[in-house]
Amino acid sequence: MSEHLIEYVARDRTGITAVVTPTSVIDVDTVIRNIHAGHAGYYVAADSWKRTPVRSMSFLGGAYLFANWDGSKRNMLHDLAFRAPTRSIEITPQPQPRFSRVLAALFGRRRSPQR
Repeated sequence: MSEHLIEYVARDRTGITAVVTPTSVIDVDTVIRNIHAGHAGYYVAADSWKRTPVRSMSFLGGAYLFANWDGSKRNMLHDLAFRAPTRSIEITPQPQPRFSRVLAALFGRRRSPQR
């Protein structure tokens, strides 16, 4: 049985969709089938000295991948997910529409009454 190190996972709003190993990207259904059939094992290197096995868990008719290296009940595979890239967007002020400029020129700018 071969063993594969999972470096990252890809996920969407439904859960983990693929795993990234040093040699390939494998969809989650294939990983679950390989674990159930005993063809391959998958693990996460949580520490430099400790390997945490990835298990396939069944829940309400479906299966999902699970790994936990700190003893909590949380699925820590989600910690290996790619972070969505962020970027800043410069917002430029929109020019005033021509019709508004004409009305302002004809009638002057109206100010709200002060109290």
